[in-house]
Parts: sequence; C-alpha cells; structure tokens
Amino acid sequence: MDFETEDELLGYVRENYEVFDRFTFDYLFKRLLADGYDSEQAKDVILYNCSLSALVMHERLDNNYYLKMKATNGIAPDLLSMLNEELMKVQYRWN
Repeated sequence: MDFETEDELLGYVRENYEVFDRFTFDYLFKRLLADGYDSEQAKDVILYNCSLSALVMHERLDNNYYLKMKATNGIAPDLLSMLNEELMKVQYRWN
C-alpha cells in the first residue's frame, strides 16, 4: 500500500491509531519508511497520531530499536523468537 497523499497516510494512521503491540508498530513504521519517511519522521508520525503501549514505547522507542529498522527488513528477531516459542507450545500440546 503506497499513500499517494499526506492525507491518505494520516487517514490510515488515524484509522489504525492503537499501536499496542510490536507487530503493529513494526508494520506501520515500515510502511512509513517505504513511503519515503526517514526513521525520525516515521517515529514522529506514530508518536503524534497513535496511542502506544508501554511495551512498544520501551522495546521500540526508548531502546532506539526503530533506528535499526528498514522497510525491507523481515520480521524482527525478538518477534520471531516469540512466534517460535508459541509454535513450540502449540506443538507440545498436540503431542
């Protein structure tokens, strides 16, 4: 999804203003990067327009993890680890 105008972007952000998990933050942040924003601008758009959880604030902003993110990055290592953990739990329950 590419935003053709600033209004389209801000409309999308306003519709998806609750950023309570790292998956949502990463997705929105990468979309902003892909749309031409630099890391600081993308962070500012999210900070000024979104409601953030303490986890997102700490894990993505306070620790400056957002500075390492690129639009082309795959899933973040911490999220991949969490997904693998959950998959192992599901597999264990089925056996």
